[in-house]
Amino acid sequence: MNKWKIYAIFMSLMTFGALKETFRILTSNAPDIANNRMSILPFAICMSVIFMVLSIRFWRKSSNVM
Repeated sequence: MNKWKIYAIFMSLMTFGALKETFRILTSNAPDIANNRMSILPFAICMSVIFMVLSIRFWRKSSNVM
């Protein structure tokens, strides 16, 4: 297993965590989240997308390296 595959697996785990947190922000009725939802949501979505893109990029890079 090369370093790029390890990075890809790590970023995949980060993606799952970010998606879980984004879903929690979307569905939570907690007062601290509900009042600030519109300011927190763009950041949560951006972080999820960044982790997903990095995960895909590292996975592709690991399959090209031999």
